[in-house]
Amino acid sequence: MSGAAGVMSVILLETAVGGAVVMWAGGVWGVVRKGFFVLTGVFLALCAAGAWAIAGGESSTVNTALAAFTGLLVAWQVLLLIGQESLSRWVGLAAAVAGVASLPAYATLREAAVGRGVAELVLGSIFLGSAFYGLLLGHWYLVERRLSKDYMIRSAWWFVAGTVMSIGAAVLSAQNPVPSDATQFSPFLQTANFTVLLAGGLVAICAVIAGFLIRLSNEGGKSIQAATGYFYLAVIMAFSAELATKFRFFVEG
Repeated sequence: MSGAAGVMSVILLETAVGGAVVMWAGGVWGVVRKGFFVLTGVFLALCAAGAWAIAGGESSTVNTALAAFTGLLVAWQVLLLIGQESLSRWVGLAAAVAGVASLPAYATLREAAVGRGVAELVLGSIFLGSAFYGLLLGHWYLVERRLSKDYMIRSAWWFVAGTVMSIGAAVLSAQNPVPSDATQFSPFLQTANFTVLLAGGLVAICAVIAGFLIRLSNEGGKSIQAATGYFYLAVIMAFSAELATKFRFFVEG
């Protein structure tokens, strides 16, 4: 497993796992309409299915783990759409657990430093998951205008936590070797530690964004819309930072 497809499978898996965990930890179940969970759940299921389609054929263990994760996400949505909300909640929670459990299995696709790979996946999952969840939640305030600002504040703090974790992910990435064919992707990769430096700069921007998110979400009202706009930037920066960080994920022997 390597190359652009391998990196994309990592990004999709991290988004699905992190998004599921942060969503359930956000405490919005029973507070917002089920449409929010349909919107979020379909997005997460598509991300998990993409990761499975790319990486599932690499290993039977990985295939089983990603199939279980994707299947539970789909089952959660089906139950939700047919009105079995109580049961769907437990299946959704089980999907989040299955997603976390799939990370150690996925890390075995590396040829070395599997334990460090698990850590990189966990840290990246919270980073990407918190960014995408905040963006979706911010838009939902346009649907439910009386929704308490507390949930947006909580979302902003999750992104703060994700940004801090992304620093650790970048540090761990620096310990992985650069692929031997790196220059085929870009001549910039001839520069020593280019991807690590790029990730560090993007994470620094995310830290600035996180500060604005905390301030704006605490103000509530129309500032929630402004915070949502900053979450757009957060998603772009977080996605780019993780691409740079995970460029070295599939280490060589």
